Amino acid sequence: MNGFISPMLAKPLPEDFSPESGEWVVEEKLDGHRIVVQVTDLQADLFGGRLVTAWSRYGIERPLPAHIVEMLQKFPVGVYDGELLVPGERSYGTVVIENSHLLVYKMFDVLNIVGKDLTVFGTPATYQERRTLLREIFRGLELDPDGRAYPVSLGWSYAVTSMEKIRELAKEVWAHDGEGLILKKKSGLYEPGKRPRGVWLKIKQLRSEVLTVIGFREGKLGPNAIVLLRDSDGNETKVKWKNYDELALIDADPGKFIGKKLRIEFQERTPDGGYRHPRWDRWEDE
Repeated sequence: MNGFISPMLAKPLPEDFSPESGEWVVEEKLDGHRIVVQVTDLQADLFGGRLVTAWSRYGIERPLPAHIVEMLQKFPVGVYDGELLVPGERSYGTVVIENSHLLVYKMFDVLNIVGKDLTVFGTPATYQERRTLLREIFRGLELDPDGRAYPVSLGWSYAVTSMEKIRELAKEVWAHDGEGLILKKKSGLYEPGKRPRGVWLKIKQLRSEVLTVIGFREGKLGPNAIVLLRDSDGNETKVKWKNYDELALIDADPGKFIGKKLRIEFQERTPDGGYRHPRWDRWEDE
C-alpha cells in the first residue's frame, strides 16, 4: 500500500502579520530534505519487524539509513512528516554518502495514525491535536519529546504572542546558522500538497547581491521568462521574471537589458559559489 501524502507547504510571512491572537506557535525551519514516512505492519518481515517506507517531497521513494529505520519501526502504524538532515550542515550534506551515519529524522507532524487520516481528506485534526498526539507517541516509546540525541526526534515548538518574541527566536536560529522559522496556526488543518493562506508561514534570512544580466532563457511564459545572470567573480545563476509588466518590457526589446545590473535576494552562497534560492529584487538603478 502506497501511503505517500504530498506534504503541506508554507507561505511567506505577510508584512502585516500579528501573532497576538494566541493562535500561533513557532518551529525551526530545518535545512534538510522533506521526508514523508509510512510505518506499516501489513508486510512484516520474517522476524515480525514493521516496514518503513520513505518518500521525498515529490513522491520519490527514498532509502533511509539503518539506524533511523530501526527507530521508526518502533512507532505506531501511520504516516509521519518531517525533515531528514545532518545536524549543523546544509541540505546538500544530506546526500553525501560519508554523512549517512550522521543523518537524523526530525519529525514534526503525524498525518495518519493506525488507519485514521488526520488531514482534510479524512477526519481532520488541528495542528494542536496532531502535535499533542506526537508527544504522546514519543512518551509511549519512552523517548523524551524534547530530546535531541535520538536518530528520530521531535522538533521544538514554542507558543508566541508577539513579533518581538518571533524576532528573538529568529535571531537565535540564525546565530547557530539555522535557516529560519515556520509559524503554524494551532487550529490549522493539514492540506496535502497545498500552500494554504494563513496556516503555515515561513521566515527566512535573505541576503542581497548585484549581478549582471547576460541573457534570457525560455520559460512557461515565453522566450525571456528566465533571466540569466553573472557576478563579478564569474559565477552564474538565474531568476524568474518578477511580474507581467517587467516581462512585457523585456519581451519588447531583450537586447536593451543585456549588461544591466539586477539586485537579487538569496538564502546563502553554496560551496561552489552559487546562489541558493535566488529571486528577483529590483533593478539596481531604480
